[in-house]
Amino acid sequence: MKVKRLDHIALYMGDREAAAGFLTTHLGFHVVDHTERYTLVGAGGRLGKLTLFDAPQGTTPSPGEIERITIRVADPEAAASGLPREAGAEPRDGGYSFTGPEGLPLALVPGEGEYVDYDLDGFVLRSGSPEESARTFVEMGFAPGDEATTVKAGDYLIRLTGSSPEENGGGMLFHVGCLVDSAEDHRKEAEERGLEVQDFVDGPNTLAVFVRGPKGVSVEYVEHKPKFSLI
Repeated sequence: MKVKRLDHIALYMGDREAAAGFLTTHLGFHVVDHTERYTLVGAGGRLGKLTLFDAPQGTTPSPGEIERITIRVADPEAAASGLPREAGAEPRDGGYSFTGPEGLPLALVPGEGEYVDYDLDGFVLRSGSPEESARTFVEMGFAPGDEATTVKAGDYLIRLTGSSPEENGGGMLFHVGCLVDSAEDHRKEAEERGLEVQDFVDGPNTLAVFVRGPKGVSVEYVEHKPKFSLI
């Protein structure tokens, strides 16, 4: 199992149209794709994106496992100045943390090397056993990070923190989508390893297998079909 890079973070939202409106109005995102099931937003189809799904009926999504999702920009201060006052932007570690739609914790961070403004930088997940969770992610094809509690999906950084997930309604995190060369190969290897394969989806642009990861986090291994055309 080998992850090439982070493709998207899928989130449950109470009002995904309003959430997409916030992200496209106040950040450098645009709607990459929109269907009856989801709204895909980001700075480009081949960059890190957020996929917004309708929350299961009767649930009120809360951040849950998500400590923070980070977004790369050349000038965090200038980007933060475009946020609404209610976002509560505050300086943090050279960037700015703020609250997105429905309480989603976000941050603007300085980009490094070659990157596109408003590409994702990565995310921080809460885990009761951060080092164990990081090891499990590595076994599932992520690259080891510089610390025992970090892993990488291409240029994107995933950090595990020791705080336990909040239990309040339903968690926003649906799954973490990662680009791979072959979804079918990952399904076979997951089955051989005794990992829980949750689903296999043959979509218009992609093939994807969903596998249960550490602490119940679902990892989607997604393969772009040759006709993949999101922009």
